Amino acid sequence: MRSFLLAAVVAGLVASAHAQELTPDRAAFRAIYEELVEIDTSEATGSCTRAAEAVAARLRAAGYGENDLRVIVPEGRPDDGNLVAVLRGTSRQRALLLLAHIDVVNANRADWERDPFTLIEENGFFYGRGSADDKAMAAVFVDLMIRLRAENFRPRRSLRLALTCGEETSNRVNGVEYLLEHNRDWLQADFALNEGAGGILAEDGRPLALNVQAGEKIHQVFTLTLTNAGGHSSRPVAENAIYRLSAGLTRLSQHQFPVELNPVTRAFFERMAPIVGGEKGAAMAALARAPSDAAAQAAVASDPSFNAIMRTTCVATQVDAGHAPNALPQRAVATLSCRVLQGHTPEEVRAELQRVMADSAISVDIVRRREGSAAPQLTREIMRPVERVAARLWPGIPIVPTMSAGATDGRHLNNAGIPTYGMSGMFAVPGEGNAHGLNEKIRVRSLYEGREFLESVVRDYAR
Repeated sequence: MRSFLLAAVVAGLVASAHAQELTPDRAAFRAIYEELVEIDTSEATGSCTRAAEAVAARLRAAGYGENDLRVIVPEGRPDDGNLVAVLRGTSRQRALLLLAHIDVVNANRADWERDPFTLIEENGFFYGRGSADDKAMAAVFVDLMIRLRAENFRPRRSLRLALTCGEETSNRVNGVEYLLEHNRDWLQADFALNEGAGGILAEDGRPLALNVQAGEKIHQVFTLTLTNAGGHSSRPVAENAIYRLSAGLTRLSQHQFPVELNPVTRAFFERMAPIVGGEKGAAMAALARAPSDAAAQAAVASDPSFNAIMRTTCVATQVDAGHAPNALPQRAVATLSCRVLQGHTPEEVRAELQRVMADSAISVDIVRRREGSAAPQLTREIMRPVERVAARLWPGIPIVPTMSAGATDGRHLNNAGIPTYGMSGMFAVPGEGNAHGLNEKIRVRSLYEGREFLESVVRDYAR
């Protein structure tokens, strides 16, 4: 009993100390964050429109009029709503877009340790679906728009906010694509801030590098299809669709697309080399100096994360073959997930896949062709505010540009002529957040530091 009481007293003191740290403005932000996380916006069971309406109510209460905000719902898709708002600046022609997606990946409560749609603070982390991807940035931007309005802040650049749906799955209407086509004025800006990069922590929690994302690979799906006459399984023949397609997939598994570094990835390896250190760091430095160095390529590519930004990649993710257990297969299909480097078209990748298959019977087809986007330039206008704020918050920590191997909605804006940069200032040990996976989380301290970072850079850009 005595030990139990002591533990309770200690827990109470810790909770009290934490409560003292939760200042009124931070508590207001946390309430926005909690509301967003606890509104299920998954494709299977939730609604983005509910979240958009909740944010709209907060913005109206903060003084935004009907001309300053709108919930835009695609016709026939009542759960795929988006929120757009504007804090008008003194220059009608200039604007900064703050973009975050509010849809989340599906989450099965039975699989999680905690309810995925209840924000839980535990052991220095916030847990919940979307707690990191991407309701953290969404909450930061909403909170900032409310506080700037309360201050009667008059930016030079108008600040546009877009909280969009459909980023996480092709089963929904993509909000950025929809708004660009139907309501482009709400998105038009000199440049945009988006998800895509945070900061890197060492295992012991020390900050190692602040990332700024410029550009991303394009996710392009292909199918490999082989058909033949089939027949009765009691009479096997040499011509078997499954075997023949499998041979092609084996060739693909042994193929690597060529290494191609652009200015962003070259700078990434150059600046990360001393942080990584050791043999791997030396190889990264060598690769940055001479991208054609085969030994350096092999050493760096042994890390899947590094390999992913060095070259186009294609990997088999699904196979569907045969029509009956007692029949020879008449058809075999494999789905490939390809992440294509900027500067290459789906048609170029298709041609390379055909060469690797080395079998004219295997049809290589593009599924929902995606247009690649060019990487925006990391100009002094973009980098100066980042450098100033980073020097104050994390003195001596290097700023490392990065290219995303995944995909964000930034590709749509870049293609529309709106340069889009990924930055959050939210640090994590690589992989610890488990976005899209079970028990998604973000460090409490990282969220609050990211809030301070984003507020400071936005104010700088807006002036």
